Amino acid sequence: MLETRPPAPGATDGAAGGTTTLRRRLTTVAVPVVLWFVIAALGWLRLTPEVRNTLWAEDGKVFLEEQYRLGFAGALFHDYAGYLHVVPRIVIAIASEIAPIDRFAVTVSALCVAVTAAVGAAVWVLTAGVLRSVVARLLLALVPVLVPLGPVEIQANAANLHWFLMYLVPFALLAPVRSWTRGIVLGVATLLAGLTEIQVVAFFPLFLLGVRNRRRWPVIAGTLVGGLAQVATTLAHPRAAPNVEHNSVGDMLLGYAVQPFAGSATWSMSRVGEVIAHHGTWIVVAPLVFAALLAALAFWAGGSAQRWVLGSMLWGSAAVWFGAVALNPNAMLAFAHFDTVQWLGNWTFRYSAAGSMYVIAAFAVIADVALSRGVRVPGVVHPHPQDAPRRALAWLATTAGALLVLAVVSSFVANFEMHASSRQGGPFWDQQVQTSETECELDPDRDAALQIAPGPQWAVTVPCAVIDQDAER
Repeated sequence: MLETRPPAPGATDGAAGGTTTLRRRLTTVAVPVVLWFVIAALGWLRLTPEVRNTLWAEDGKVFLEEQYRLGFAGALFHDYAGYLHVVPRIVIAIASEIAPIDRFAVTVSALCVAVTAAVGAAVWVLTAGVLRSVVARLLLALVPVLVPLGPVEIQANAANLHWFLMYLVPFALLAPVRSWTRGIVLGVATLLAGLTEIQVVAFFPLFLLGVRNRRRWPVIAGTLVGGLAQVATTLAHPRAAPNVEHNSVGDMLLGYAVQPFAGSATWSMSRVGEVIAHHGTWIVVAPLVFAALLAALAFWAGGSAQRWVLGSMLWGSAAVWFGAVALNPNAMLAFAHFDTVQWLGNWTFRYSAAGSMYVIAAFAVIADVALSRGVRVPGVVHPHPQDAPRRALAWLATTAGALLVLAVVSSFVANFEMHASSRQGGPFWDQQVQTSETECELDPDRDAALQIAPGPQWAVTVPCAVIDQDAER
């Protein structure tokens, strides 16, 4: 139902056909695996050694401490801040099991990069038969690790893996499912995503697509069970109501332009604030209006599957940003009321990075529409004088698609290296462990307090028995 082209024809009879089928199957497996390694390498290289060696907030104070206190089984479905965090808890459990305590932070970073890269490789697989351009599919696969704002806070830590799992869900729900194996695998993936991120409920309307295909039922069931489990958890353990005034609709709309939209082009929100302070908000509003016109044109020109993917990306960016601002009001989000001084103090919110992933993905889908539109225009392969206008249209569409691809790639390249991560300044985990070893030698029965990012108020309590055990290795 969601495919833009029919399945590849079966192999011919005989040895040649068997060889072709085997080669196709090997390629089907090898390409995603190679892509996974490439994406993981890119994600790892974006992190400085300091970032890799610094444990982030909930990874230590919540997930690691609760694992020590409750055990893996007891902590797995334990709520935090009104939500379930199943995948992050699994990552922390694996890291604590396979790595010595002084390498725990680096191991968590590596595992999180691997999970994020797996999401990218999965998106590559899931968009086959849905989008037409290999280039657009590759861009979508690279978004999780190359999103400009990623290293500021959300990349390479377990506490923010939920954003990347949420990114996977719409692609899983839109992908063609022709086998029970694929349906079950995707069902497990969406279940884990749902048990980690409550906002997957935003994509519940996608259940209606191809619902008669029974092989899609595990995918739907996984998303549904995970999402409803989150809803039940937050109803049973509600978050504290905000004690500040909610931001206005104007704050949310302008904030969308300033944060996730502008953040799709640069990681430096302070620079965005400076430009707005000197030139006005039109500097971000005008490009957003132009992008909205491009999206509208893509909806008109694209095929059914392309429209669904584009709509899901736009909806995802809106759900993340507007939902986050509505549930977490803050005076620093009152963008419609900013003065010059406040613009100069513009800073990065983690919701911006998550929302900007969908913005970049939307541009990739628009590029797919433009590139495929250029190929599909009649008269391009066998030109005829009367087809000149159509050829001109094809050239224009192809050029527009190429420019969009270039814009996304340029954003990836320009923002690949950055040293403004919230973890850049430590405190470095291995040094914290080394310092605690001396204290633990004096009193092996005590617990050591290890400082972690983002600030002095964050610390994780580690039993000296764990530190002493690893020190003896």
